[in-house]
Amino acid sequence: MKKLFLILALAFWVLSCGPPPQTGKFPLPEAATTSRMQSGQSQASLPASGLVDLRQMPYVRNVFKTPPRISSGGLDDVFATLRSKVDNIAIISNGSLDVLKAFIAKGWAPIVLIQIPQTQSRELLPVVRYDARQFYLQNPTNLSERRLSYDDFQRAWAVSRSKCLLITAQNLSEAKIQEVLGSYLPKESLGTLSVRSKRHAYRK
Repeated sequence: MKKLFLILALAFWVLSCGPPPQTGKFPLPEAATTSRMQSGQSQASLPASGLVDLRQMPYVRNVFKTPPRISSGGLDDVFATLRSKVDNIAIISNGSLDVLKAFIAKGWAPIVLIQIPQTQSRELLPVVRYDARQFYLQNPTNLSERRLSYDDFQRAWAVSRSKCLLITAQNLSEAKIQEVLGSYLPKESLGTLSVRSKRHAYRK
């Protein structure tokens, strides 16, 4: 009888203690899991800095062996002159600093027409580098650099109404340019962008 009492007492003690405690991490609530998954998804964004090497771009440097004449028509006239001489060329209008950065991040060197404040002279130069504070423009002939803060660049670039030229080693189609920009920038930021290439003209 005493033995039966001990067995019943032991069984009651085991049941009252419940299951053994779990070890390791507790599962996340569904909302927390979803939030973590969303934050881990890749989003289109620009690198903090970018650089291209003009020495590796003979198709750009060749254009400047005989510098294009800058007339009153500005970059549009330069494009009209060069498109009969260059295979892959496009002119982009209504651009932005981020559009230029995206092209550099891709490995292209956007060519801009700027007006130097000190002399009021206009220069046609590729943008080859950017960082947190400024753009770096380079003379393709002697590879000398000019640095402009973003505010100064914005003012200097206004002379050509935020246009740029692209000259690349590959075909510049609408799909390709959209693909490149979409890799770095949200689509809604490209609403007013317009492009004319050697063979096609379109407006987004």
